[in-house]
Amino acid sequence: MLAKQEYAYLTLVVLVVLLCNILPLSLCSFTNCDKGFFKIGNMTDCHPWLTCKEIRNVSIGDLIGYGAVKQVYKAHWGNELVSFNAINNIEYLNDFRDGLENLKILSPSNFIVQLVGSCLEEHVFLTEYYPLGDILKALSSLQEMLSLKDKFLFCIRYVEVLVFLHGSPAGKRVMCDSSTLNKTLEQYLVTASLNLVLNDADALPEVGKEGIVCGHKELYGSFIAPEQKWPFSKEEFEEKKMIPYDEKSDIWKISDVCNYFLGNSEESKAFKYHLYPIHLKCRCKTPNLRPTASEVLEFYNEVFYTYFLVTKKFTKEDL
Repeated sequence: MLAKQEYAYLTLVVLVVLLCNILPLSLCSFTNCDKGFFKIGNMTDCHPWLTCKEIRNVSIGDLIGYGAVKQVYKAHWGNELVSFNAINNIEYLNDFRDGLENLKILSPSNFIVQLVGSCLEEHVFLTEYYPLGDILKALSSLQEMLSLKDKFLFCIRYVEVLVFLHGSPAGKRVMCDSSTLNKTLEQYLVTASLNLVLNDADALPEVGKEGIVCGHKELYGSFIAPEQKWPFSKEEFEEKKMIPYDEKSDIWKISDVCNYFLGNSEESKAFKYHLYPIHLKCRCKTPNLRPTASEVLEFYNEVFYTYFLVTKKFTKEDL
């Protein structure tokens, strides 16, 4: 059974979702402040990013997330809830600092978690707190409340984040911390209006002319793109021998992510046929033959318009 507060929050989420199904999506996104400022919770004005002095007065609560690089705690800054991110292992200090620096560079954006403040000397930073948590947790909580339309909107919003990363003001970025489906989904937090924001910016290398290689170890599995696998089967893995690749490795993973969002109901299985043409292109083994994130988004938007805005109601013939 849900606690009263959880039930009240989920009820509010449903009301917001219903409203956002009527209003344009742009009106359902949170309003960003200028770079160097934030606004969360019940705040009416933007506030400068918090400094070490202010962060030391934050009240730290329960542990809500844990990884190799950092631990995340639910915390209070005055009357506002925030996420308190603290380094977990000093050996990953460079990764921790890269994540914070990426948040600063990519902010403000509706596609990235909102930075609240940082204190380098304490190895901590604060971000906005999202009660629904990551997309895995949110889908578990909201599954019975979500329509096919809601689930497909997650697909759209996931690709919107990729469009942003691949054309960001800080250069073309690739999601390297995405070697498995679960690891990828854990990077995304869900807002009250069911938007997705990228939470973990630790591994977002910029794709230069020479490309990038994700991580320092050999990658395995069907989720990663073919070009991310060690190509010399008769030789031991050596990072320096890996052939660099680019943002098209993110495109390969889109179909698996979207299919997970849609689920396996009979309605979802039928709907997936409409996405088959673009998903087939995403799974092309030759990277430069895959579509761009913008092209996938355009296809998704056309499907959304055709089946959820023009068509009043799904019928078996529509699917």
